[in-house]
Amino acid sequence: MAWRDQLRGDSVAWLLEPEPAGVRYLALRDLFDLPADDPELSRAREDAHERGPIATILSEMEEEGYWVEPGPGYRPKYRSTVWAVIMLAQLGASADLDDRVAQACTYVLNHALTEAGHFTTSGAPSGTADCLQGNLCWALTELGCKDPRLESAFEWMARSVTGEGVAPPSEREAPVRYYAGQCGPLFACGA
Repeated sequence: MAWRDQLRGDSVAWLLEPEPAGVRYLALRDLFDLPADDPELSRAREDAHERGPIATILSEMEEEGYWVEPGPGYRPKYRSTVWAVIMLAQLGASADLDDRVAQACTYVLNHALTEAGHFTTSGAPSGTADCLQGNLCWALTELGCKDPRLESAFEWMARSVTGEGVAPPSEREAPVRYYAGQCGPLFACGA
């Protein structure tokens, strides 16, 4: 039985109203499974970028591509760069529709990703955490970021979760090792 057949009355009509534009876009995309090239979905996506939460978040971005303060963008928590990028992905923003989204993706890769593929709260490998790694890998991909540096981020995420080929933090000379207790097969985020 389809999910709509289980509803009492029309519970989705309000989701398709023109405002808020972001709600309409996500409803068309996620509930009605319209193809990406559907004209109605495309219009709704453009509207969501022009007004509503996506536009509001992007209006707060600094010219260089960060929110609140420059650097890795983890703090202040839930208001700074990495959180804005994650929220933009959740809202359906797209680097193809707004150059600021692409700029924010590049900023995160330039300031929060180490050469070894760790997304970090501090800019150093010791600031990595599996939850941040997963959130940013997903968000950047969802936003349409096609930067080849994402490959190293996904590689580190897989290794850090499985432990395959990763030495413990005590083996400081190992080329690939854990740097903190915030990642690894036994890590459980308590944020």
